[in-house]
Amino acid sequence: MVGIAFALYGGSVKTSTTSLLAPPATRLPDFGGRPKRITLDQIVTVKGCGKLEIRPIRLDDEQEMIRFHQGISEESIYMRYFEYLGLNQRTSHERLVRICANTSKSYAVVVERPAALHRPAVILAVGRLAQTLDPYAATFDTLITDKEETRQLTKLLLSRLIKLAHAFGFQVLTSDLLVADHDTLNLCRALGFSLQTLPQDGLVRVTLDL
Repeated sequence: MVGIAFALYGGSVKTSTTSLLAPPATRLPDFGGRPKRITLDQIVTVKGCGKLEIRPIRLDDEQEMIRFHQGISEESIYMRYFEYLGLNQRTSHERLVRICANTSKSYAVVVERPAALHRPAVILAVGRLAQTLDPYAATFDTLITDKEETRQLTKLLLSRLIKLAHAFGFQVLTSDLLVADHDTLNLCRALGFSLQTLPQDGLVRVTLDL
């Protein structure tokens, strides 16, 4: 499988009549360190959206995240969470403090329209990577505001998540999507994901070897 990233550490030397070099230890991928060979903050131009910044989520994004969720339809929420979650539940302080912090187990990025004269910065999309039970596989999810070019933003965000998962050392990127989420499924297929229908759950599992 392409894209395997191992972090190798030097072994210790035992002092005796014979010096033995311990075998290198392999570090499993996680989101705790800085990803390799990738710029975390990036300015891009998206058709219909203008210049946007893709960057890691921050603790001080809480107020922006509240405004972001105010622009999400119930249908989009259901596509993302597989259930209807009310605005108050999604924007509670306790929840936002948790999701606005990147940890060794999960890593989120936002697509933001930078602030301009008389206009505050606005988050347009959020994507997240998370560890799975398979130590070399990560799962992803995305949430896009309904007020913008959804397909363009989803493609931009998912392409970014693919690069980040590879840079963090994961070998596989996967997610379960609703069968009705045609746009995202078509995009995943175009980006090289394989699709496996899970009829008993009404889901499609998308998987990409990195």
